[in-house]
Amino acid sequence: MDTYEFTDKLFPRASLEEIDFACDLEKVLAGEVRYLRHLVDRNLEQTKLEKGAVICELRARLSDKDAQIAHLTEENKFLRKSLSSFAS
Repeated sequence: MDTYEFTDKLFPRASLEEIDFACDLEKVLAGEVRYLRHLVDRNLEQTKLEKGAVICELRARLSDKDAQIAHLTEENKFLRKSLSSFAS
């Protein structure tokens, strides 16, 4: 079976112009699908980067809070020691 017989059986009422139009439309739609997939991938990558930045910021804040806690703990020890020697 040659190509024309196949298309005639597949599309018995379609003209070659209609088949060409359908092929062109398929190419355009495939291009749009590729473009949309690219946008989705880029958006996912951007989301990952933003999440990474938020996590880094939160870790930096936690580290700062840990440093503040350590400083306050040392200050508390110093004040307790000062008060205990003052009370004696």
